Order: sequence, then C-alpha cells, then structure tokens
Amino acid sequence: MLKPLFSIAPLTLLLALAACTEPTPAGGHKALTLSDTVQLTATGASPAPDKITPVRITFPDSRSYSAVPPAFHPKTCELSSSHFTAVVNIPGQVNLPSYGAGTPPMRVRCVSDQFAFDETVKPVNLTQQAYSTAAAAHILVGYGLVGAAVTASQASQRDKSQDVYGYPLKIELQ
Repeated sequence: MLKPLFSIAPLTLLLALAACTEPTPAGGHKALTLSDTVQLTATGASPAPDKITPVRITFPDSRSYSAVPPAFHPKTCELSSSHFTAVVNIPGQVNLPSYGAGTPPMRVRCVSDQFAFDETVKPVNLTQQAYSTAAAAHILVGYGLVGAAVTASQASQRDKSQDVYGYPLKIELQ
C-alpha cells in the first residue's frame, strides 16, 4: 500500500525542482534603446553602454500623484551623471545606459514651487537583486527551502563577470 506513495515522491521532487528556474535579469529579454531625452556625454559615448535599463521615477506607492497639491508637482526631473544627462516627466519611465560595474552614480533633481528632491543614486547589481527576489518568491510561493536552496546554488555558481549593473528599477521621490 505504501508502494504508490514512493513512486509519486520522485515525481513531486522533480516538479518542484523544475519550477526553480534561473531568474531573468532586470530588463527582460527584449533589447531596449535609450530614451529620446537621454544625451550621452563624451565619457558616456565611449565606451558604449553595456546594457540599457528601464528606470521608473514616481512618488511612493502610498501617495497618489493626483492627491498631491499642484504646488508640489514637479513636472520633470533632471538626471545627470558623468556619462549622460536626461529629463523625465513625473511620474514616468526612462531607459538609461548601464556601463557594467563602472556605472557612475546619478544625480536626480526634481523641483517645483514647494517640493525639492535632490539625491545621488548609486548603481546596483541587478542580477544579484533578481536572484534575491527569486529566492524570496520561492519561499513565499510554496517551493520552500528546496526552491530557495536551488536558487542560492545557481546564484553562487553564476559567472559574476556577466552580471548586469544599473540604477534601481524604481526611484521614489520622497
């Protein structure tokens, strides 16, 4: 009577492990192009960017943009680094260049009559973030420690020279 149970156990384990796929790096599979408002400086034009990453600039999720008084609405934000400058409408998305581990910090400046946001944003390892997110999702979704362990094993064995660096995928104006 216990024999059918033992034949199901390997299949269950195989299905659980098959669901543990390698996470896709931020930016997905389709090739992105720089946004029209991004102007590369001479330093940013050579070498050419390694990757292009989408960055969303918005108010925190807890604050609806329409609920913010008009005097606090910055219409645009200016982005600048040693490699590029850009202007983005708020809330909005812009495709920015990434130069691997050499991606420079970026200044984000948004100003209106009664609101000012001026911060330097440092680049992050987007590949490492994707693996961390996948491991957390495996625990929450139900693959448990086995799924998280497989993801951690994949993360430790990856070729770190192929990691994608860029700016955080979401920048919240606070």
